[in-house]
Amino acid sequence: MQIEKIVAKTLVHDTVHKTQYHLNPYQGCYHDCKYCNGKSKRFYLHDEFSTKIRVKVNAPQLLEQFLRKKGFYPTNREHTDTLIDFVPNLKESTNSNLPSKFTLFIGGGICDVYQPAEEVLSVTRKLLQIAYDFKFPIRTLTKNSLVLRDIELFKKIHRQSFARVSLTATLADEEEQKIFEPRASTTEDRFLALKTLRDDDLPAGIYMTPLLPFIGDSKKNLEELFKKCKDSNAEFVITGGLTLRQGKQKEELFSVIRDHYPELLEKYAKLYLNNHPSGIPDTFYTHKLNLVDPIKMGYEMCKKFQIPFFEPRYIPVDKLQLNRRISTVLSRIAFIKSRIFQHSSLEAKRLQLDSILFETLTKDIGRMDKQKIHSLPVHKESIPHISNMLTNNECEYLLKHNEWENLFYVHN
Repeated sequence: MQIEKIVAKTLVHDTVHKTQYHLNPYQGCYHDCKYCNGKSKRFYLHDEFSTKIRVKVNAPQLLEQFLRKKGFYPTNREHTDTLIDFVPNLKESTNSNLPSKFTLFIGGGICDVYQPAEEVLSVTRKLLQIAYDFKFPIRTLTKNSLVLRDIELFKKIHRQSFARVSLTATLADEEEQKIFEPRASTTEDRFLALKTLRDDDLPAGIYMTPLLPFIGDSKKNLEELFKKCKDSNAEFVITGGLTLRQGKQKEELFSVIRDHYPELLEKYAKLYLNNHPSGIPDTFYTHKLNLVDPIKMGYEMCKKFQIPFFEPRYIPVDKLQLNRRISTVLSRIAFIKSRIFQHSSLEAKRLQLDSILFETLTKDIGRMDKQKIHSLPVHKESIPHISNMLTNNECEYLLKHNEWENLFYVHN
């Protein structure tokens, strides 16, 4: 592994909704997962993705600059370097004048923030410390048990706002896991980390993604993984399939399949013959080869093992909390109707559009008069669910399908 230190110009990337911001101080990942999207043409960062790790050594400074520019200051520090230092009584009282806080997602789908380079440089830990200083909620996702190094810091953040640690686990058999994830922590170590986090009352769950066709999505593998989730008290499970884009990602995975699962090579070739820009498998061959729907199967397994599917959403207590709750309700209904019950895709799309509307609405719907509420450009499919929330602060549809209880994270 080579570590190249770089001074970056940017670090933080917002989402469409601007209720969560993503940041990752690493480019490249030493875990060298053979299915990694980072090796595709779309995300390809540099030629030596798995051996040369570029580190944004000024990432902590960039995050602090970003938060200060937004109008926040490090309340947990003795000195904030603002005028508040000279009027200590204002330190807490001015919080009500600050903009709504958002969640910091310290992680990335293609470059693990707890890969071995982090053990050397501790950049992720420094970012967590800044989140604590500024009292910001955080989320992270990793395949490395090194995350336990920072467990006390996660606990400190969680006590004052919110902290969730998610781990990826896709293969129960450790020999198979090492074929596809050669330098990541073992599956067993990840579940031990999960149990440790949960025993310390931290929100933590499992991402089973990607579930490799005919390998990770087998009934045997899923049963074993879900049993481990149950035994480790996973807060939630999310499942997803393999996207395979052109470039080194596809070439490298096909090479592994050829060497270790030659009987599956023809099936993989057919599934990903379409070279879809998003990497999704071909619809015709998905049906012809009886490919498991990893999301629907994961949802059903969650019901069987009594584990929530999806992360229960944490919403900071602020003036827009009701808007966020309604947005989450509409998004979840759209998911259930389209992916689980396979109802009208148009209905689901409209529900999702209205979810975005409420996520980005800057006025508190709880303080709007009836005329303004009725003037909101929502689709008819959403109206009964919005009415439920405004009247009873609950959703009959989600209650009926046993999806209400774990929809939101309630801080103890």
